[in-house]
Amino acid sequence: MKKKVFDDYDYESFYNQSFHEQTGELLNDGVKSLRGVAYTTATIKAGNQLEVEIYPSFKKEIPEMMRRFKQKKSRESSEQQKNLNDRNAKKKLIRLVHENFYTGDYWCTLTFKEEPQDLETAEKLSKNFFRRINRVRKKKGLENAKYVYVIEEGTTGTERFHLHLIMDNGLTKEEVESKWKLGASTIRTLNYYKEENFIGVCKYMVKDEETYKRTAFRLKGKRRWGSSKGNLVLPKPSKNRTKMSKRKVMDMVLNQDSIGEKLEQDYPMYQFKEVEIRYSDWNGLFYIYARMQSKKLRRRVSERTSRT
Repeated sequence: MKKKVFDDYDYESFYNQSFHEQTGELLNDGVKSLRGVAYTTATIKAGNQLEVEIYPSFKKEIPEMMRRFKQKKSRESSEQQKNLNDRNAKKKLIRLVHENFYTGDYWCTLTFKEEPQDLETAEKLSKNFFRRINRVRKKKGLENAKYVYVIEEGTTGTERFHLHLIMDNGLTKEEVESKWKLGASTIRTLNYYKEENFIGVCKYMVKDEETYKRTAFRLKGKRRWGSSKGNLVLPKPSKNRTKMSKRKVMDMVLNQDSIGEKLEQDYPMYQFKEVEIRYSDWNGLFYIYARMQSKKLRRRVSERTSRT
């Protein structure tokens, strides 16, 4: 019988300190003092992107650890929780976009000639636009459009509502523009391999909440998110509980410059892009998040081809 491993906990909240805040000696002491600790490696493959999350696991759930963690979370400031929420929202959007969209799809900014009276009205008008898009697609024998969007205000001096939208390219840009009918439209073509275009668009959509609040006077930071229903896939993590030893994790933590090389050896079909390392300030253990990019271009199989 396999030994049960406890790794189903909110590790992103638990390991929330920059590892630069301690010296290497203290980090080593913290890890060596704990028994029954291993590291779980979770990989999340989304389109051309691979995320690698390495975090502590235990031989059993440690009640004292979880009790202290819950107490710690209850004391955390709302600012800390917002930062975590923003980080998780970015990850979710990045995964959705990489899994469901391709080079050649559209990045759209749509504005309203006549300003909606509130956010709810702006969303209603946007949903009517999506219905018009899907009616055209149906006539062409296409499935409903895939899209994710956010409705927000402009910056100081341009406080009008507008819609940022990522949409698949089943229709031409001209057809999409003709169905907006509510104001100006700017439609650009996404290119996955051009300066990580997908990442840039996602980070722009999930802009820092505090920065947004300073320019969004009416909504005070409030935005409205949405997506197409029933046709988007959110990738799920795949766990490996033996891939990373404590020694290997410590080597990565203390030699961050070589992390990219080590990960590319473990995942030879991917190119290393970035890494973030955090730790818990009371048990000295680590969480490593790395993002990698496939060396192979991913192409969409057309809907019509896949149905024949």
